[in-house]
Amino acid sequence: MKNHQRKVLAVAVAGSLSLPASTIVQAQDLVLEEVIVTATRRAEGIQDIPYNITAMTGDLLQDVVASDLTKMSQFIPGMQMIDAGGRSVGLVTLRGLNVGALQASENQGGKDIISRYINDTPLLIDYKLIDIDRVEVLRGPQGTLYGRGAMGGTLRYILNKPVMDETTFEVNGRLYNYSESDDLSYDITAIGNLPITDNLALRVSGGYLDDTGFVDYPNVLVEPGISNNTRKVEDANYEETTSLRAALRWEPTDDLYLQLSYFLQDQEAGSRQAVNPEFTGDDYESALRYEEPRDNKDQMINLEADWVTEYVEIFVTAAHSEYDGDGNRDQTDLLCVDIYPGYCNFPEFSAFTVEDAETDVDVIETRFLSVSDGPIDWIAGFYYEKEENTSSSKEFTPGYQDWAGIDTGWGELEYWNYSDIDFEERAVFGELTWHITDSLQVTGGARYFEQEEKINYDCTLVPIFWFYEGIPIEPDCIDGKADIDDTVYKLNGAWNITDDVMFYATWAEGFRRGGANLGPTSGQAALLPEERSFAPDKTENYELGWHTSWFDNRMIFNGAIFHIVWSDLQVPTKSELGALNIIRNGSEGEVDGFELSAQGAVTDRLSLGGWVTWYDHGLSEDAPEIGGFKGDPFPGVPDLQYNLSADYRFSLAAGEVTLRGNLYYKDEIQTRLNSEPPNEDNETLDDYTVVNLSASYEQDAWRVTLYADNVTDEYYYTGGRGPGRYGVQGQFYYVGQPRTLGLEFNYLFQ
Repeated sequence: MKNHQRKVLAVAVAGSLSLPASTIVQAQDLVLEEVIVTATRRAEGIQDIPYNITAMTGDLLQDVVASDLTKMSQFIPGMQMIDAGGRSVGLVTLRGLNVGALQASENQGGKDIISRYINDTPLLIDYKLIDIDRVEVLRGPQGTLYGRGAMGGTLRYILNKPVMDETTFEVNGRLYNYSESDDLSYDITAIGNLPITDNLALRVSGGYLDDTGFVDYPNVLVEPGISNNTRKVEDANYEETTSLRAALRWEPTDDLYLQLSYFLQDQEAGSRQAVNPEFTGDDYESALRYEEPRDNKDQMINLEADWVTEYVEIFVTAAHSEYDGDGNRDQTDLLCVDIYPGYCNFPEFSAFTVEDAETDVDVIETRFLSVSDGPIDWIAGFYYEKEENTSSSKEFTPGYQDWAGIDTGWGELEYWNYSDIDFEERAVFGELTWHITDSLQVTGGARYFEQEEKINYDCTLVPIFWFYEGIPIEPDCIDGKADIDDTVYKLNGAWNITDDVMFYATWAEGFRRGGANLGPTSGQAALLPEERSFAPDKTENYELGWHTSWFDNRMIFNGAIFHIVWSDLQVPTKSELGALNIIRNGSEGEVDGFELSAQGAVTDRLSLGGWVTWYDHGLSEDAPEIGGFKGDPFPGVPDLQYNLSADYRFSLAAGEVTLRGNLYYKDEIQTRLNSEPPNEDNETLDDYTVVNLSASYEQDAWRVTLYADNVTDEYYYTGGRGPGRYGVQGQFYYVGQPRTLGLEFNYLFQ
């Protein structure tokens, strides 16, 4: 924990405000100090960058008690977070770019629409916010510098680095309780920094989260296949996560450093954060028949090197990351409706899956940056990535085989598929900025990439599916290779009218890789030729924005308006014959919107902040191949969204008290593109408002905070699946966290 008695108001805003105001001591001492970010691959003040960027510092994350993306997303304009619970990587989008249904994290529409990084290395996890220097959020396509997946933007976790001049040890603890749980949850972290020599230091941080959960599963089968014998599992959506980070940094000269880092996040999670009050009669109960636990383990080792010479700065990062995950899912309603309705003639019918997945990724990026003081700045680089994915999914239908008189030789195993996918990418990229005058600049950028994907898919072990008519069939499976190469571009111009007022304009492209749908190519569940693969999709962003500060830098007002064209949208849907989960390309969609923010000091004790976003979004052409029509709004995207915040600080005894509050509003959303087949379970989820309050007392090296999240105990949904396709018992909704009361304690040993 850093000293919280700051003499500045830390502002981490460019295009949109994401923060409540920070500490203020006296108005006459107040200046709005910008956070330094590296989103453009150079260290710059965020107000000086002509793009729409938000940053939240580690201190501010601690101020608002945000330990993960669920809480943090309330403070990021335009960010949408479908909170499915700890068992899954939450669906995160920016600027309304989402077409995936909000019903299952396992099938949300291809790869991520935003890219996620730890420092300069891509890693797709919901990283726990431990020992964070800042989180940077770049809106709009970031294809030139950040490559594939950055169609909607980029999310970067920048971690604190080891320092050579101080020995510190910090302990943070948090104890909290959900209004719908009888037990207490807790979260504890420790951070240590140890100088070893004058130019070598070690930094280690770790944490353990024990979250009780708050969703009950009252209809869990005691014995699979016997429906009249059930038990209740309370607080089934629990989470236990261990996090560890170690970094060794060597700075032999002022112009050279090497840093070796290791990251671990090991998670044991329970069932989904999903409820079905229409069926169960309780707002926080699920109707599913099986528990749905999942274990996720992410590891990464990373080596960074940076050398500033007389002519150029050279930066290299190399990383190897591994993911291992396994878990179960209830599949009963899916199989009854989508696969073969005859299954459900068995009175005790139920089904579940057992899934395993492993991913290994190697990434190397080398960048060269100009260091001269001339009118031209440039950056150029090379990128290489190799990704290996293996996955296995087994479906079981307990008791059905014996009841139906089917002997496949595989017991209760109904379906089994195995896939092995290798992906490789090579890219070169660069940007050049011409400072035409002291107040006018133009930037152009491009990225050329080559991608290759190899697929080996084994779908032959599908006993019941091929035996139910009494004739065994061995299907053909997808096994092939796909290659693609393309170039994306960016053009940006900025005009500093004064030292306090900047206007900018941007045109930029982003892209997401295509791929193959996994499934048989023969038999009664065969994928049709047009269903066997899906093409890349691409976005084009046209944007005008401004960064301004007022009243001797005591107020900031920023904003942006934009128009995004999204072509060949990757949309999750079902195959025509076997109702398998696949991705298909739609035609075209558009998003028009604006993002406004303001922040400043009202008095020497009171500061206010706020942001608002408004989006007009949806398909701009009919897309019958995905069941979509012109004008259908994108699922999960609200038209209106805003956050208002306030801080009030005063002295008490030998310390300071800070009262904080924020109000977050999200407009109604759709769960799918429309209500026509095959999307007949689309529903409208109501708008909601969440209010969070906290009070902190800090003195010298320690601080204690009392907080209440969702003070009014607002009941709301962030996603779900309606009853149109799977019936009342098969529907569910991802529910937001109920009122949560907590106590946080921080102490810094120096």
